[in-house]
Formats: sequence, C-alpha cells, structure tokens
Amino acid sequence: MLKETAFIMLAVTALAACNQGQAERVAQASVTRSVSGDFSLVWDAPVSAPVDVYVANAPYAPAAARRLAIDNDRDGRASLDLAAAPRPYFFVAADRGDGVWTAERVLPLEGGRNFRDLGGYRTVDGKQVRWGVLYRSGNPANLTAADFGYLARLGIRSVCDLRTNAERKSEPNRWAQTQAIAYWTRDYAVSSANLDSLVANEYTKPEEVKASMADVYRKLPFDQAPGYREIFRQLATGDVPLAFNCTAGKDRTGVGAALILSALGVPRETVLADYALSDKVVDYRKIYSGEKLAALGPMAKLPVQSLDALFASDPEYLRATFAAIEGKYGSVDVYLRRELGLDESQLEAIRRKLLI
Repeated sequence: MLKETAFIMLAVTALAACNQGQAERVAQASVTRSVSGDFSLVWDAPVSAPVDVYVANAPYAPAAARRLAIDNDRDGRASLDLAAAPRPYFFVAADRGDGVWTAERVLPLEGGRNFRDLGGYRTVDGKQVRWGVLYRSGNPANLTAADFGYLARLGIRSVCDLRTNAERKSEPNRWAQTQAIAYWTRDYAVSSANLDSLVANEYTKPEEVKASMADVYRKLPFDQAPGYREIFRQLATGDVPLAFNCTAGKDRTGVGAALILSALGVPRETVLADYALSDKVVDYRKIYSGEKLAALGPMAKLPVQSLDALFASDPEYLRATFAAIEGKYGSVDVYLRRELGLDESQLEAIRRKLLI
C-alpha cells in the first residue's frame, strides 16, 4: 500500500511538472511599430510565468547574439524604443520554458506599398514559417534611396514581379533593376483574369463588383500560373530571401502568398487572415485618387461603396480561389503538382528552407 501511494504521488508530481512546463511556454507573440517608432509587443503566456524579451539583429540568432530587453514581465505586453536600430527581431520566452521569434510584419518603408514579411505563421504540425525569408509587396516604383538601403540589409536575393509589360513600363522596379538582385518578369500584355464581366458605371452596385471580383479570383490561380510556378521554383532552389509583387499587392500577390502558405501547411483561416491584412495596412482609396483613379478607366465611374468592394481584400474573394482549385483538382496539393508541375522533392525542399 505504501509503495502504491508513493508511486501515485510520484506520478502526480511528474504530471504537475509536465503541466508546469507546458504552462510556461510562450505560444505566440506579435509586434507592431507606432507612429513614434516604438515597438509594441504582445504575447500569449500564463500570467504566472515571468517572460523575458530578447532583441537580435537577425532571426533565430544564437543566445550570445541576443540582448535582454525585458526581464520577468508578467502582463503579456511591452513597449520598446528601438527607433535607431536596424530591423529588430524579438525572442519572447518564459524563464523556464520555450520561446517564439517575432518581428514587425509590415516593413517601415518610405515608399513601400503593402511590403510585408510572411514569416511567423504557425503550421498545422506546430512548425513556424521563418522570418526574413519571404516577402510580399505591392508596386515597388516609389521605393526611396533610404528604402533601398533598408532592403539591402535584409539580403533579398531575388524578386518576382507579376505585373504586365505595361504596368512595369509605366512604373519601373528601379530597386530590383539597380541593385544586385535577380529580377524575374514575364512577357505578357493582358491578364485574362480581369473584370470583363462587369459593366462599370455610377449605378454599379457593390454586390455586382463583389461577384466580378470573385470571378477574377477563380481565374487567378490558372491565369497567373507561370508566375507562381517561377516563385515556387526559386523557393525550391533556395534563391532566398525572395520578394514577389504585383501592383496593388493584394490580388495576384495575395493568391501567390495563399498558395505558398498553404503548401507549407499553414491553416486555411490563417491564410485568409493574412490576405485580409491588406485592408488594414493600405489605404487604396488614397492611392487610387486623382490621375490614378482616372487611369482605372470605366472603373473610375464606380460609386464610392462599389470602389471599396473593388479595392477590398475580402476573404470571400480568396475563398473563390480555393473553391476553383478544389473544383478542378480536389486540393491545393494536387494543383501544385499538376498545374505548377512541382514534385515532392521540390515541395520538401521548400518546406525545409521556409519552416523551422
């Protein structure tokens, strides 16, 4: 009886220790930059667990290269003034538990449009997309000399520009063209994934625009397959860090990002949330005003609410993409193999390079 009691007490103690270790694990963390330049961090950890925050100049830096910035915090948030630092990466960890790396998702560029890091997302099997390896962006034509310097420090090796010939001619990518960066484009004049089914005038309703946008998104994974195929090819061969862009940074680029994240095993709802983030970080109404709005042709006649539907990153649009892929191929995985021509060795190479 004494032996059984001792065994039970030992088992309970071990279970408690195990649960304590699990309780002190920082599950997730995120960071944003304020207008003044301060970094605001929030994380998910039990209130009983003291948490330390370290800063490094590179993601996944060894312990010796990290600087302790916050010691034994218990309220799940912190603010740091690092305005003069290069791009910082943060390691947030419980004192006696595991930690996670996080960084600013939207890059603080003077002339950037929707330029953001696709790192940090968790996969269904508990891995994380690496920070500092893959970037998505909108039109890069307005990047400044200061932006060139900032991006050079990120070590981006390759850029895939999904814009048409006319788009690139009108607004050249001087950053990629003048820096030591491999720059891929393709020769095509008109995307078949356009709003040809929409009669745009001052009477066009938002519902009509949304229906047309959903139709565009059903075409994008096939219309833009050559560009997506090249992005995946470069990821498989290790040409990273890599950035890819279109004009708005939400449609062609948004579908491309969704395909990559899905191939890595990121949950569908997370993929949709990343897509919808464009609405929060870009004021498309401000971008497309005056001459820019007039350049949209018939679309410029749309009433304000219909324009909002045109500029939106509505998750329903991306759901239309997934529905079209699954309707034709059954799954994204089969699409990647048959439409983009990827094999298992390439997909595994991409996962090894982009996941940690």
